[in-house]
Amino acid sequence: MKCSICDKDGKIIHAWGKDYCKECYDKRPKKGKGNSGMLKDEHIDNKLMQQCFADGLWLQKVRKGNKIFASLYLEHYPKSKGIVGRQVNYLVWNNNQIVGIIGGNSPPLNYKKFREYYKTEHEKCFLNNNVFRIIRSKKNQATQVLKLFRNTIKEDYKEKYGNELIGLITFVEPPRTGGIYKADNWDYLGMTQGITVTRRGDNDKWMNKEYSKGTKKHIFAKVI
Repeated sequence: MKCSICDKDGKIIHAWGKDYCKECYDKRPKKGKGNSGMLKDEHIDNKLMQQCFADGLWLQKVRKGNKIFASLYLEHYPKSKGIVGRQVNYLVWNNNQIVGIIGGNSPPLNYKKFREYYKTEHEKCFLNNNVFRIIRSKKNQATQVLKLFRNTIKEDYKEKYGNELIGLITFVEPPRTGGIYKADNWDYLGMTQGITVTRRGDNDKWMNKEYSKGTKKHIFAKVI
């Protein structure tokens, strides 16, 4: 394959809609200090999150760079490198207040359990519920948000990417047990192997995978 920038043949990194060789990828201009376009704003306060929009429970679709969404996400996952791949992100509103965030993004590739569960090799037809954070709790609110998310994201995903969304998966790190997903009748698929994959090295070595021991997580999935 050829690099979109210098037109050289070789090993390619696909990012931001372009194909880069390693040299051109490293030369990309750095646009701020965020994590893949996400910047935490230390000045986000309750006044901003209590803007009056509409009564009742609803989801506001936002970009990952939305200051409130990014701040709540990076507070929840301080070690995150940000959100990459296909994604649909929401602010959760209830009675004129922002009460949380929820979203879905591209799942890890080549998970045999997912392909078997959905009976498909097409990994663009399901998403990972990568974040679900409630900052103002009310009775039954979490399960109501999850149901609303399932019903909303299917239409928004098709509008944005043109593919039918057939399901959602999620990972739950112990000691959490995934009670919200169980209450919403998601299927339990077992535990991950707890292996983290990274790429290291320069030039030809950057394609080499390195495996390290991570945290085993519960896996849940649901057809929508």
